[in-house]
Amino acid sequence: MSQLAAESDLKNHFEEKPHRDYIFYWILSIVAAFVLLPTFSLDYGVLDSTSDEFFEAMGWSSRNISWLWFSLPLALLIRPKHALNKYHVTRHKFDIGYSLFCILFIITSSAVTGHGLGYSTLFLFAALGIVMTLAMARLEFMGGDSFVIGSLVSIIGLISAFILFPSIAIFVPMFQDEMGNFVAWQFIEILSQAQIVQIILNSIFLGSSVGITATFFGLIFAIYSTRIAEKSAFITRIFSILPIVTPPFVVGLGVTLMLGRSGYVTELMVDWFGFENTNWLYGFTGIWMAQVLAFAPMSFMILDGAMKSLHPSLEEASYTLRANRYQTFFGIVLPLLKPALANSFLIIFVQSLADFSNPLVLGGSFDVLATQIYFYIAGAQLDYASASTLGAVLLIFSLAIFVIQYMWIGKRSYVTISGKSYRGDVQPLPDSLRAFVSVTLYGWMLFNVLLYGSIVFGSFTVNWGVDYSLTLDNYINLFGMGFGEGAWPSLISTMTYAGIAAPITATFGLLIAYIVVRQDFHGKKVIEFATMLCFAVPGTVAGVSYILAFNDAPIYLTGTAAIVVISMVMRNVPVGIRAGVAGLGQLDKSLDEASLSLRANSFKTIIYILIPLLRPAILSSLIYSFVRAMTTVSAIIFLVTPETRVATSYILNRVEDGEYGIAIAYGSLLIFVMLSIILTFDYFVGEARISRSKAKNQE
Repeated sequence: MSQLAAESDLKNHFEEKPHRDYIFYWILSIVAAFVLLPTFSLDYGVLDSTSDEFFEAMGWSSRNISWLWFSLPLALLIRPKHALNKYHVTRHKFDIGYSLFCILFIITSSAVTGHGLGYSTLFLFAALGIVMTLAMARLEFMGGDSFVIGSLVSIIGLISAFILFPSIAIFVPMFQDEMGNFVAWQFIEILSQAQIVQIILNSIFLGSSVGITATFFGLIFAIYSTRIAEKSAFITRIFSILPIVTPPFVVGLGVTLMLGRSGYVTELMVDWFGFENTNWLYGFTGIWMAQVLAFAPMSFMILDGAMKSLHPSLEEASYTLRANRYQTFFGIVLPLLKPALANSFLIIFVQSLADFSNPLVLGGSFDVLATQIYFYIAGAQLDYASASTLGAVLLIFSLAIFVIQYMWIGKRSYVTISGKSYRGDVQPLPDSLRAFVSVTLYGWMLFNVLLYGSIVFGSFTVNWGVDYSLTLDNYINLFGMGFGEGAWPSLISTMTYAGIAAPITATFGLLIAYIVVRQDFHGKKVIEFATMLCFAVPGTVAGVSYILAFNDAPIYLTGTAAIVVISMVMRNVPVGIRAGVAGLGQLDKSLDEASLSLRANSFKTIIYILIPLLRPAILSSLIYSFVRAMTTVSAIIFLVTPETRVATSYILNRVEDGEYGIAIAYGSLLIFVMLSIILTFDYFVGEARISRSKAKNQE
């Protein structure tokens, strides 16, 4: 009797009626989208297209492939009249497989026929994705939670479309000539050129030099912040923020104002010491100096956390064995920092390879991969094959380093905190080491004060190096000619795009973090690795790959505001992921389980339980994503048009025209605006944390 009851329950669970609620109505929405919205892409968008162009883009206006696209999902409406349990399971599996087949067929046929996908196909893909989601939920995949499954399907779709597809697309022109014919060994001919070989060697040498030097300074700052500073630790905090809020080109321009041909330091050296070579800055030296200034704070943030996690009891044990302070520091502390030091070097090496702005300003005749790729795309002679080849080389370098970092360093164990209550006191450093660290830091601070002081002062001068008279003309030319002139259009566009991208970045990052941290499923490591590829892919490569991927069917996005926003989101989504992972790591999973036990689904658990508790992490991700989007250049410089121009592209144009005063004025304004945003946010979030801590202590 119990067996008959169980079979009855299974039959009721897989009853025929629930099928229509997600099949019939979603198929109906597909038909409505086919009738009402353009199926094919419009060259000038919905608002700027003529009525004839709009009608031609409608799929039903002529006999074409789109009729097949929207007919295929109708097969999902066919259902057996008498469905037993095993037939229902099979049917759900068929829904998943057939929906995936429809998606792949539409994308492939669109690419082959050259028909770009329009707005109605978005509804088509969404409907097929929902069919797959609910079919997997009925198969009890991931506990049958539709929200979690739908999130996972969406994440896979977005990663495939905007990370994997562009990364693959950059390799295609390597094997095509100007006529589009397949040429198998063309990339070897490109890479065998003496100029290209030299550019690759230049990039590797520069990246290694910057990685070593910036990591050294990052270690100095971390030592000062954790072992020396007491009330002055905020100094390292300020200097770690400055490169984040400094727009590209501005550091290079600041170095030029100090040490360039007309720099005041150069003039002093000429007048006082008879220095003759005033052109020494341009080339490897200038790029190296600017990149070290820009990337050393990134190393500091990595090493500062590692220094704080070291357990002082290990140093005490070293002293009890009669080791002196030097032996303890170089034999205990530094070896435990190996993974963080290697991590810092690898990350900065990749950042140096991808840096586009400083080599453009200070490179001279010292060519590197990032600038050469830019010249192949934006130069007088368009050369997709060479740009693709160099982009692939840069991508391979970055991915190889990322894999080493992910698989080798990630598996090393350098655990120093065992969970025991005793922690001990931090031991003092050797006096000479303290003096060396302090002097180095103060020298760095002095140089940065002169650098940023030169930037601010230079924005108010008539012509640096020629006429140092103070003037407001640079700012008047930028913002004193009305909202439709000067820098206003680029500033408004940048803030709009960043304002749209930042919440999407924070939300998408939190969602990925929730799936990766809180859910268990096959392929979780693959999802985590793929999302981190956003950070591994250099910005220059990302920009070129987006041009190659979205300048042709199936997806036309080049020249639109959408591709700028998508680029900002995908470049910064690792920030949201890391913030979400760190925040969720501090929340006990029992909170989720308690919510689910009270019959709240995952969506309500996230909205009412996790988001309120993760508010500081989410706000931090939001602000940081906004600032990064405001200052990004290496990716979107390839994607913007006169209609979608952003602040960094406007600064680049001024640099290329030799209008350094206007470029510096714009950069100075952006620095103060974004620095005030970050410090204000830091203040209020810090106050909120202090208030919560006081309230908890009072309880």
